Amino acid sequence: MTDNFASIHQLLRDSLEQYEQSRDGAAPDPHQRLLAALEHPYMTMPNHDEFLAALRQELTAEECRAWFAYPDFSYRVTALKPEEAVANADTDIRASFTELSQSLIRKGFLTAMPRPDGSTGYLRTYILYLCYNAVETNDGSPLNQALQTFWQYIADEDGSRLRTIAPEHRVLPNPVSLTGKTADGKIAMNVEIPDTREVIPTDLCEEMLHRCSHIAVINCVCRQAMENRGDRSCDYPIKEVCFLFNEAAYEAIRGGWGRQLTIDEARRLLEELRDMGLVQVISNLQHPLSLCNCCSCCCICLRTMARNEDTMACPSRFTVQISRPAECIGCGACAKVCQMSAVTFTDSGVAILKDKCIGCGQCVSRCPKAVLKMKALPETQEPDRYCVDRIFL
Repeated sequence: MTDNFASIHQLLRDSLEQYEQSRDGAAPDPHQRLLAALEHPYMTMPNHDEFLAALRQELTAEECRAWFAYPDFSYRVTALKPEEAVANADTDIRASFTELSQSLIRKGFLTAMPRPDGSTGYLRTYILYLCYNAVETNDGSPLNQALQTFWQYIADEDGSRLRTIAPEHRVLPNPVSLTGKTADGKIAMNVEIPDTREVIPTDLCEEMLHRCSHIAVINCVCRQAMENRGDRSCDYPIKEVCFLFNEAAYEAIRGGWGRQLTIDEARRLLEELRDMGLVQVISNLQHPLSLCNCCSCCCICLRTMARNEDTMACPSRFTVQISRPAECIGCGACAKVCQMSAVTFTDSGVAILKDKCIGCGQCVSRCPKAVLKMKALPETQEPDRYCVDRIFL
């Protein structure tokens, strides 16, 4: 364990050193400097050399230098117009700075963001934004392929390459399993309600929706990526599946790649996706930025959790308890809906594999005899949520 921590700390130190060099201009090659800045939150990309070669084909050295005249992406930074950012550019590219900026915008390396006065400015884009565009367009270019390779590496091999202080997402329990009420307020008679003192506002999506300034729905990048490479084994929907909130939603709506929803529309769609058997995974923040409706065959959060990685996502605060074993009729409804294969059957009846259960509550909501119940994990309480200025993955 000590050796593992030492290795992680060394990776962090190396990544931070690379970022500081790129920020300070210590890297003489503009393409290397740009790549180091993009890699900063993710450590060194596993396909670093492929990505660097693709960048050299996609961007000129002057475009790379112009990119650094804009602020790094943050929802809390004022975006700059080209006529403002030019003051930050090297003297020798100022005459062509407007053209360079327009080229970066067309290629997706500058992101449009609203300014306090209602006008539009630009920030440097970041890896997730580039990955999303690459998966959506799937044009076969070297840069497109490099981005999709990176995305699939995180999904297939090593999601722990994200450098985060805590899991970025967490499983959101099915509200029926916690409250016994469906979205329309009806009582589900087959659900045994846990102690209401165990349920806190951030366990309930309904509570969070009412605190959002904007809500948008976008396509699922995970399923689209699997579809692109011909490996998708499910028939869950790709279109309009994932949700963005607050600043992230506003960005998507303004950019035209997200559809704005009212609270009622969001509630209905969330219930529809839950009823399909998808697991809802929300950003682990004070003010959530995203919510995905995940399947274990395609989606990064569930796939990394199945590998026991805790960088991308963590279980909910609950686990499933067998409260009425004698009532089990062996119908299998619970096992059928479990994305993590955590429900099984023995000669004694239903059994829950605790090392696989992520506390989503889908099995509880499906049990016709109230055999299963949600129970808060021992000594769990409301965790300290943190703030981030972008969605990383």
